[in-house]
Amino acid sequence: MKTAALFSTAAALMATVAACTTQLSVNPRLISYNIRLATNNPGAAEPRWRDRLPALLSQLNYETAARPESLVCMQEVVPTQLADVAAGLGRDWNHVGVGRDDGKNCGEFSPIFYRPDTWDMLANTTYWLSPTPDVPGSRGWDAALPRIVTVAHLRHIKSGLPFVYMCTHFDHVGQVARVESARLLVRLARKYARSTSSSTGASEADATPVFLGGDLNIRPDNPAYLEMIAPGHYHDVRHVVGESRIHGHFYTFTGFHAGNPPQSSLSRIDHIFVWRKEARNMDLLTYGVVENRFDDGLWISDHRAVVVDVNFQVTKECEPRAEL
Repeated sequence: MKTAALFSTAAALMATVAACTTQLSVNPRLISYNIRLATNNPGAAEPRWRDRLPALLSQLNYETAARPESLVCMQEVVPTQLADVAAGLGRDWNHVGVGRDDGKNCGEFSPIFYRPDTWDMLANTTYWLSPTPDVPGSRGWDAALPRIVTVAHLRHIKSGLPFVYMCTHFDHVGQVARVESARLLVRLARKYARSTSSSTGASEADATPVFLGGDLNIRPDNPAYLEMIAPGHYHDVRHVVGESRIHGHFYTFTGFHAGNPPQSSLSRIDHIFVWRKEARNMDLLTYGVVENRFDDGLWISDHRAVVVDVNFQVTKECEPRAEL
């Protein structure tokens, strides 16, 4: 009898709580912002970079301060600007990306900024928008300049949620290049969605979410845009969230002007796309195009930032614990 009691007591001491799960909410804020390169010869209405920088940092800090999961992609960032923005955002931020001219430090960057205490950077890759995407500095088709896409493959530290954010800048001249660049980005999204889902055995609905932000230099009636949103391709987040969740401006490019920009100068060429809008446990909350000039009349950039809020409900298994 005593032996049986001892065994019973030992079993109770070694018992573990049955497997449990906990629900975590992950709330990335995605920003795409062409900050306008720093030039030594600004136009008549264009402020110098040293004057625009404080306003840019103030805006970015305001948009991301309460959003630790924010991911910020930028275009037209030359090396001096990259250093200025990195210093201004501070040590809580890190970034990935390379110069488009040599794959190192020359030429414009399309960087992605993130907080390393919130996200693990699993891998990052830069592709050139050309028939040879792995060749640094390669120029594609009829493009006037080398163009790139920066790909960040991240994992949310607290929840384990994997996430892919791409940042790109299409050519401003070559229409063939824009269409072919769109096709390349479709292939890349398929690759990253497939590789991340197949590695975990997840279904398509459970696959890693893939988002793309950038200045695509294309309006919604451009064949390259239509290629992006063709059936089975990307979805423009603006067209997914619903009218009541859209905030701010329609147009994303304004140019620099002494007064208000004329209607003829405005265009919607900056976009944020999602690869699978029907991904399980994902809610596309809001889409906004925020201001690039305030009461002081200072232009922060000749583009307005696009801002998208997303929510994920992530189910995570609890760690087993001993029960006494």
